Amino acid sequence: MSEMRFDPVGRSWVIIAPQRGERPADFLPMKRDEPDEPCPFCLAHTGGDSAAVVVARTEVAGDAVLVAPSRFPALRVEHTPRRRAVGPYDLVSGVGAHEVVVETSRHGVGLDELPEAHVAAVLRTWRDRVADLMRDRRVHYVTVFKSSGPGAAATVAHSHSQVIATPVRPTRLADELVAAREHFFAKERCLACDVVGFEIESRARIVEVTARYAAFCPYASRHPFEVQIYPREHGHDFTRLSDDGARELAGLLRRTLRRVSASLHGPDYNLGLHTAPSASTYTRAHHDLDGMDLFWHWRLEVIPRIQRYGGLEITADVHINPVAPEDAAAHLRSVDPEVA
Repeated sequence: MSEMRFDPVGRSWVIIAPQRGERPADFLPMKRDEPDEPCPFCLAHTGGDSAAVVVARTEVAGDAVLVAPSRFPALRVEHTPRRRAVGPYDLVSGVGAHEVVVETSRHGVGLDELPEAHVAAVLRTWRDRVADLMRDRRVHYVTVFKSSGPGAAATVAHSHSQVIATPVRPTRLADELVAAREHFFAKERCLACDVVGFEIESRARIVEVTARYAAFCPYASRHPFEVQIYPREHGHDFTRLSDDGARELAGLLRRTLRRVSASLHGPDYNLGLHTAPSASTYTRAHHDLDGMDLFWHWRLEVIPRIQRYGGLEITADVHINPVAPEDAAAHLRSVDPEVA
């Protein structure tokens, strides 16, 4: 049974999930070659895996986006929520959910290679799964992330993303909420709106701007060629994304991934969604979220994995980025994503 443990010194949560160690590739060097056994995601699409449970399916022009429970879940819906002290520590039972979004039936085709309408279907699937999982009042937050390639910790080459619902608020999210809340109540403005407005005006770190969204390399980028995508209009909750908004976001995300791929020769990458936490949990542990619709602003992050973490990053959480975000953005802008 998995459990979540809180480190009061580092003020961070860790999922202890022994069942994840059953995955055969977890403790072996990562390879790009596929194992001899059939791809589980191909089998899920063809119906060849009789044990596969499909949570949701969206048909897209002869293809489909599937959602299925993870075979090696970090957290489980069936667990009973329990919270207790263990000496100076806190422990929460591993209640939550862990789902896999199999983005296409075509093995070896990346998200950036799919048609724009198909990428929009993936984004709508993320939206709908977050909304559905947030209805469980045991859940505090839902994280959506994509690991592409072994350098980004992907263990299956077939294009997929993951959705994990947790009974606690992740530390990074909690810190960002504090910063956003303090900025709003001091200045009566959304911090992210201020950032997006400044980046669009300065243009120095802009990768691309559309009618609804802005993609740019953050001023204090932790990773080389890191790109963030924000709605230009204030929006705190990704689950309110409209179908039209999903189509436009899909186009921008696809072009951004193609720019990154062409610039860096197809790097492995991580893609993540930062959205609003739940404001209706059983425990009411979502204190300080009053006005969240005014001060929080969702975003996507694209992080190419072209640099290993060093000692300073691991021990002090201070990142050394050898590429100025202004230079990274200029290079990304110079790439034509339609011919990349």
